[in-house]
Amino acid sequence: MDGGEEIKELLKENVEISKESLKILKGIRRNSRISAFFRIVYWLIIIGVAFGAYYYLQPYINQLLDLLKQVQGYMPR
Repeated sequence: MDGGEEIKELLKENVEISKESLKILKGIRRNSRISAFFRIVYWLIIIGVAFGAYYYLQPYINQLLDLLKQVQGYMPR
């Protein structure tokens, strides 16, 4: 019967290790989802700031382009 007791102990250890591994894997999965969410938010902020900056700077860019067109019109070819 000594072999049967040893097998039972090994099975108990295996179950405990499996439960601990599952807990660790669930944590990794949760962290992965949180990371993906913040990565999406990060890029949305970058794209939003780029569009906002363009919207804010557009009048100045148009003035600069008009000035360049005027300067080109005065230059001899």
